[in-house]
Amino acid sequence: MEKIVILGNGGHARSLTDIIERENRYEIVGYVVNENDTDMSDSKYPRLGGDAQLGQIFQSGIKNAAVGVGYMGNSCLRERLWAQLKQIGFFLPVICDPSAILAGDARIGEGSFIGKGSIVNTNASIGKMCIINTGAIIEHDCEVEDFSHISVGSILCGNVKVGAASFVGANSTVIQGTSIGKNCMVGAGTTIRKNLKDNYMVCAREKILYRPL
Repeated sequence: MEKIVILGNGGHARSLTDIIERENRYEIVGYVVNENDTDMSDSKYPRLGGDAQLGQIFQSGIKNAAVGVGYMGNSCLRERLWAQLKQIGFFLPVICDPSAILAGDARIGEGSFIGKGSIVNTNASIGKMCIINTGAIIEHDCEVEDFSHISVGSILCGNVKVGAASFVGANSTVIQGTSIGKNCMVGAGTTIRKNLKDNYMVCAREKILYRPL
């Protein structure tokens, strides 16, 4: 069984750990966590070092990695870690919970996370390093671009497009045929009925604000 290392040790990293164990495709060897980032006292796997040690870890024979850092208000950290890992040579597999339902022709990009009970329907496309979280529904012909996060219980109705590095909050609904631009943020419980331009955020009361990069 090939070995894998997980970056981070917070809630998203623990979710990744659980799915990797349930999939039984990779052997987790430990976490890469910078010393001051988190308490490792309750961890079942060892700390292998921080970001500076990633090259050494790769040279030791561990060629697979998973980013256990969530969206955290924007995708910048996930994008930086992706670039660093790819420059070193790591492969980032899709991490998909066995309870998720994926259509046979759904396309999932490298490093993406598909959470428990989520559905990705026919002809849907998920880019690289996306998070499709617990119970999210990505309906037919949807496109979710790189580094985006579709939160717990959210629904993208058919033929929806979500631009790169955007966030759709928990229990939100994006109505069929609607487009969300790049670097957008949709607040929890919001229904999106109209197209949203790049760099905007909208909350459940439909207050739309410009969101600078």
